[in-house]
Amino acid sequence: MIAHQAGPPEARGLAQDAPPQAAGGDVLVHRAVPYGWPRELALTAVPYLRAGRRAGDAVVVIASDPVRVTLREHLGVETCTGIEFIDSAEWFRGPMRALAGYHDRMRADWWPRGRLRLLAEPVWDGLTPLETREWQRHESLLNVVFAGTPTMIMCAYDTASLPRPVLDGMARTHPELAGPDGARPSPEFTDPAEYYAECNAGALPPPPTAAAHRAFGPGGLPSLRGFLTAEAVRLGLPESRTLPLVLAVNEVATMIVREGGGHGAARLWAEAGELVCDVADPGRALTDRFLGYTPPRAPHSGDAPGGRDVGGAMWAVRRLCHIVQIRSGAGGTRFRMHVRLDCG
Repeated sequence: MIAHQAGPPEARGLAQDAPPQAAGGDVLVHRAVPYGWPRELALTAVPYLRAGRRAGDAVVVIASDPVRVTLREHLGVETCTGIEFIDSAEWFRGPMRALAGYHDRMRADWWPRGRLRLLAEPVWDGLTPLETREWQRHESLLNVVFAGTPTMIMCAYDTASLPRPVLDGMARTHPELAGPDGARPSPEFTDPAEYYAECNAGALPPPPTAAAHRAFGPGGLPSLRGFLTAEAVRLGLPESRTLPLVLAVNEVATMIVREGGGHGAARLWAEAGELVCDVADPGRALTDRFLGYTPPRAPHSGDAPGGRDVGGAMWAVRRLCHIVQIRSGAGGTRFRMHVRLDCG
């Protein structure tokens, strides 16, 4: 089974950046492999990785230390010399950070060597409900943003330790389930557009009444940036991450002033180890369901002079933040940006 080869227009630009193999019969394959202990995972993962080495694929493993150790034992030294091993705790530190890492490494390192064959073990421990939902959205989005590229992704899920909601999400976000006997379609697989809409179905909770507030409009962005900087310091955001937050909010506010309703309001507060900034645009509803999950596209001859790539701007915003939530409808659009107060 193949995972959504065409994808929406905003995802097709990435496929065009893929190496020539993607123009032929090469398509995305995205599977989940449930396992009870590392040696059980090896029954499926080792043949998968060995096949990639024989085919000359770029073979990459992003997994926990116990899984990496077990796979190395089963693969042998000679096979392992051609495989890149990455610590999952370092790679999966945030949904957008991981997705951007894929984009960067695929185009710069992995696709130039041929087809990518990836074994990934997402980290589900210690997550908030919002983080869990966003990681599940991330798994679903892989079917869209890497459609039409020479990529095989096998995601490992530990059935002995992961909670039932995570395992249920596994079946809904992967077109196929893999095991020692091969791969089979996942009967619970949900179209990524439908899954994405489910993730956005609930309204965002209102900002706390005590949240710091600043309205803005044309000519008001310098004042907004000063407000954000002062409040971020007051709320305990480390200096190293204050500028990224200010840049992200400024990018959203600039979109609102130039292409949205022309004015908006920002509210800032701290809760549960995060600094949260909510920016409201009462004058425009957005229709791009996957906004900001692919890098900026190259300019085209038909583009309007001086026009802004909103998707590219939101790509930058998402990279600057831990999580970005968007809700849009008849009443306008809300952008809620989260950054961690700790060093994560």
